[in-house]
Amino acid sequence: MRGLDGPAKPLSRSEASPRSPDAPRRCVVRSLLEDEDMPLAPADFAARLLKEAQDTHPWLHHRLFRMMADGELSRDQVRHVVREQGAFFLDTLRHAAWKIVSVGGFTPTYEDLERQRALIPLVVEEGGHDTVGGTQTAHAFLFVRLCEALGWSREDVFGTDYLPTTIIEKNELFQLQREGTLQALCGGNIATESINHIVSGRLAQAMERHYGVPRAKLDFYLEHMEVEEDHSERALAILATLATTDVAQRTGQQALRRAITARRICADGMYEAFVAR
Repeated sequence: MRGLDGPAKPLSRSEASPRSPDAPRRCVVRSLLEDEDMPLAPADFAARLLKEAQDTHPWLHHRLFRMMADGELSRDQVRHVVREQGAFFLDTLRHAAWKIVSVGGFTPTYEDLERQRALIPLVVEEGGHDTVGGTQTAHAFLFVRLCEALGWSREDVFGTDYLPTTIIEKNELFQLQREGTLQALCGGNIATESINHIVSGRLAQAMERHYGVPRAKLDFYLEHMEVEEDHSERALAILATLATTDVAQRTGQQALRRAITARRICADGMYEAFVAR
């Protein structure tokens, strides 16, 4: 497993408020852009978004994922949480493809064509490098293998009756992809892929150490430890050409917050359904 500044460790309980481990993340974050001369330089804007994702994303801070990484859930609870995440993880190829569909219009510009080409590697990554002569298969297939290692049949995985909060999350994440390239990048790559290599490292370690999943079945997490930073860097390069005005930066910031809020709603729903019940 690739090092993440040493072994991947979940956050300690002392880092959060006494009220609840994720309580500090529920407050409304003060606008990163207020009291600033607008617009920020693209690099500064990107850095501020990345910090907000690090500070507020529920996959890093919500009690559900902290307990999961700490080995505090039962194996059956983990099985249900992972299967529930299939609403999104089984559909990431279509989610990635919307980034290209959202670029340009009936008569694309030369810049639109350049952006479309820049986004192709993200789609190939989700669909599998084995489609273009590589060896790694689709991320969705890796997710199915993870679910099977946790004892779910393929029929169980694809027949999941998803929670309403999970459906809300997926609908909002796909809506951001449809709204435009800026919203797709800030609501997807910046909001989540920028932190997913950390999350994947924690969960891979927890699955092997606490929940009896052999390392050979953890490619879903191990692969995301390797590729997510590259996805984020590609998104940042494109973002630098788009987020150059006051309006664009506020739109991007709002997209990031919408995505993180949707992720939190989903985490709340899973916690209530599979842990607190």
